[in-house]
Amino acid sequence: MSKPQPSTTPWYKTGNPVPRTRKTVAVIGAGISGCTVAAALKKRGFEVTVIDRHDHAGAEASGNPEGIVYPKLSPRDDLLPRVNLAAIQFASDYYKPFWDSGLGRHCGVLVVPENDKARSDFKLISQRYADQTEMVETIAHEQLEALSGVPLKAESALHFPKLGWLPPQLICKQLLELNNIPLVQANIQSLEYSDKQRDWQLRDVDQQLVIESETVIIASAFDCKKFSQTAYLPLRKIRGQITQMPCTAESSKMKMVICGECYITPAENGLHGCGATYNKDLFTTELRDIDHQTNLAQIAATDAGLAAVLGQPSKESLTGRANFRCTTSDYLPIAGPVPDRAAMLEDYAILRRDAKMPMTTPGAYLPNLYVNCGMGSRGLSYAPLTAELLAAKIAGETPALSEELCQAMHPVRFLIRDLKRNRI
Repeated sequence: MSKPQPSTTPWYKTGNPVPRTRKTVAVIGAGISGCTVAAALKKRGFEVTVIDRHDHAGAEASGNPEGIVYPKLSPRDDLLPRVNLAAIQFASDYYKPFWDSGLGRHCGVLVVPENDKARSDFKLISQRYADQTEMVETIAHEQLEALSGVPLKAESALHFPKLGWLPPQLICKQLLELNNIPLVQANIQSLEYSDKQRDWQLRDVDQQLVIESETVIIASAFDCKKFSQTAYLPLRKIRGQITQMPCTAESSKMKMVICGECYITPAENGLHGCGATYNKDLFTTELRDIDHQTNLAQIAATDAGLAAVLGQPSKESLTGRANFRCTTSDYLPIAGPVPDRAAMLEDYAILRRDAKMPMTTPGAYLPNLYVNCGMGSRGLSYAPLTAELLAAKIAGETPALSEELCQAMHPVRFLIRDLKRNRI
């Protein structure tokens, strides 16, 4: 028998996967990441239950009245923009039925440059994606007003015609309702695996058993940190406040989402939505006047023409909402099987001394436990793609994305990185 050949990344492969026999799945979290993966698995024949501490879907970060399918491209061939491109391409098709049914607006997204570097990057981006004008195209200054509906001052902008905005909470609700997925209200505090029964036991704050399930997906944003199995993930909780302001006669002509220093949506029921702030180390959901003013200042900085048509809304006319993003240290989402941290640290301990050591030992993973989180401010963009990748893996299908990009979002990447840097 030939000896196994060393691999540069054996930790991405599972050594002894536990077979599934009952196809029961519990998803912790009823935000956009939880509801999209629940729907993807239900469509594959799994028996899916979603558990959330609230009695309705999309109650926290997914509860904003508007969410943008937001593009973030780069002229460089880095992992982050490549994952972003794959995500918005998938999301633009995924959300079309929701747009067609009247949810949000399939209005397109216009991105204006924030500074000289962005202007230079935009030129390179337009060259890089010159053969993908159905996804992104460069719009010259003289065409901007006709396209956007407002007299923008920008020299040029990137137009994403297949994108738009959506109400995330309603999307979450429809994903569960249309797929007949039950939502159980419970505050899950711990996960325990039973080797005898080959399933996970999910317990609440009183250590009462809420549900047993063969497969579990943790999709509870920053709350992933409270479970011992995923506490190691380098997640940050970042507050964001959005602002809703009354439209003016001129701003009501806005036809599409405009992004720059922040975003602003076309008027809906007489209001524009804009934001969101990026407040580190602030953990309140109370609205703050200073954050409304920050959003207004960022819109003004986005484009002088935009500022002119919006005018100066009174403080009393501003409303909004604040909640928390869950971000990662490398700004990529986390989607994949949860590693057995203790076993991994033992199996790959040699990487602390030699980061390039060839290895043959496959990764050690907790049985049928997955995580889907860390989407930052791009949950609507990332969630359909990460849900599809997770559902495909759980169903034993080949993911419709390159192995390199799947690995870029894999939960084990942080353990291996820290071992190689001798941080753990």
